[in-house]
Amino acid sequence: MLVLDTASRRPCVALIEKTKPVSTRHSDDEASLSLFPLIKSLLEERSLKLSDLRAIAFCEGPGSMLGIRTAIMGIRTWIGTEQLIDCNLFSFNSLQIGKLIISSGKPDRASFLVVTDARRQSWNCLQAGSDSNASEIEVIENETLEKSDLPIYSFDEFPSWTRSAANIVRLPYRPESIFRSPGFPSLLKPNPNSEPLNTRAIEFAKWIPQARTSDRIES
Repeated sequence: MLVLDTASRRPCVALIEKTKPVSTRHSDDEASLSLFPLIKSLLEERSLKLSDLRAIAFCEGPGSMLGIRTAIMGIRTWIGTEQLIDCNLFSFNSLQIGKLIISSGKPDRASFLVVTDARRQSWNCLQAGSDSNASEIEVIENETLEKSDLPIYSFDEFPSWTRSAANIVRLPYRPESIFRSPGFPSLLKPNPNSEPLNTRAIEFAKWIPQARTSDRIES
């Protein structure tokens, strides 16, 4: 299985085979520049081609839409050009990965929030509780986050636009540590059409035609 995580500013790829250790690659360059060289290097290390892959898992978000769509574009192109044949597609979300990163480093935390900025004074939020595989993400307002009594965590590699009074602890986002975990496959869900995560309903502004400014100037 080839794993692609381009949701943050630190693209990371992994190759998981049953009888071999998990191999990973990462880059500090944006996904549009680094993703495909990372994949090429990883496959060459194992003397594999794209056609040898039987599964691909990608991070559906939330996170960098450019990075996520770069990965999706690659997958759809490989399928369209028949470089991938009989390959199953799966996805996982970045806040699931973040929750496990935090849990592994802070085992005393039974409940906490994992967030990434969703713009418009709001946050993508996943609450960690007793169910370690819970994946329900909701979009909450900044005011709601500021009132929370739970510890709040986010990650340095994800963009931040919203100014918040909430006490947000920022940590490094290192998904490769989770890719090496035996529990990682339990986070995957089938995604045969390689669709990105959509946490907010699509909104369209109504366009009202108006005369050009120059047409309204009296001569």
